[in-house]
Amino acid sequence: MLIFAKDIYERNPRVQREADNPELGKYMEYQRQLFPYTIVRAGLDLAYKELDDILNYVENDHQKPEGSQRDSYPADVPAWYRDRFPWSASFLSMEDMHSLMVTLIQSLDSFRTFERGTTYQWVILYDATHNIVRVYNDLLKTNPNGARDIRLSREVEVDFDDFINTYWPHLEFMILSKPDYPHRRLMERNHEIEEAIKAQLADGASPLKALEDAARQFSFAPGTLPLLRRDPVTPEVAILENVPIESNPYNPLQEPTPADAPIPNVPKVEAEYELTFQSRPRVTTG
Repeated sequence: MLIFAKDIYERNPRVQREADNPELGKYMEYQRQLFPYTIVRAGLDLAYKELDDILNYVENDHQKPEGSQRDSYPADVPAWYRDRFPWSASFLSMEDMHSLMVTLIQSLDSFRTFERGTTYQWVILYDATHNIVRVYNDLLKTNPNGARDIRLSREVEVDFDDFINTYWPHLEFMILSKPDYPHRRLMERNHEIEEAIKAQLADGASPLKALEDAARQFSFAPGTLPLLRRDPVTPEVAILENVPIESNPYNPLQEPTPADAPIPNVPKVEAEYELTFQSRPRVTTG
C-alpha cells in the first residue's frame, strides 16, 4: 500500500473541534463524502490505459492497433503527452511514466506491505488525479449517471486543490515552478526552499550547486534532486521503499500535538485536517 500523508482508505475522518466550529464541521462533512482511494486508483487506471493506448499506437507505426477501442489518436503525440500530463512530461518520457505506473498499480493493490513513494511517483499521481477529478466533476454537471459509474464521492464535486493538500506529502517537483492551484499548505515549504536557492544564485552560485545545496539544507524527499536535475530514470532513483505492515506509518498521526503547537493537544491527524481547512482560500464578497 502506498503511503500518503493521510490514510486514503479512511472514509470517515472526524475532528473533535468541528462540533464547536460550524465551518470546520462543514469542511469535515465534505471530507466524509469523498472516496480517497477510489479517486487515486481511478486516476491511475485512466492514465495507464490512455498512455498504454498511445504507446501501442506509436509502436504500430501510428496506425490504430487491431482490437483497440480508442476512437481517435492525436496527430502530435508529444504535444498530447505534454497537454495531458504536463508535470510528468516535464521530467519523464512516456515510456518511463508507463513503467513507473506499473509499479504504482502494484503498490496500490498490495495489502502485504506499506511502500513509501519517491517524487517520481508523486508527480505521476498528481497528473493522474487531476485528470480523473476533472472528468468526474464535469460528469456531475453534464451526465450524473456517468459520474455514478466512476463514483469518486457521494455525488459531490472533488476539490482538487484541497485533495492534494490533504493527501500529498510534498510538492517538491514544483520547486522553481508555478502551479495552477494555490496548494497553500504544501507550497509554503517550496517557497522557503526557493528563497534559499535564489539567495545562493545572487551570491554567484551556479543553478545546479544552488539546487544541490538546497537538497542538503532542506532534506529533499527521495527522488526530488535527480528528478529536478532531469537525470536519467533508473530503478534505483525511483524505487519504492518497503515498510513492514506491522510498522503502520499512520500510527504517529494519532499522537497528540504539543501544548505549544498551533492546534495543541489533539491527535496530529486532526490538527492536519484543521490546518488544511484554515489554509483554504476564503471567498469574499463586497
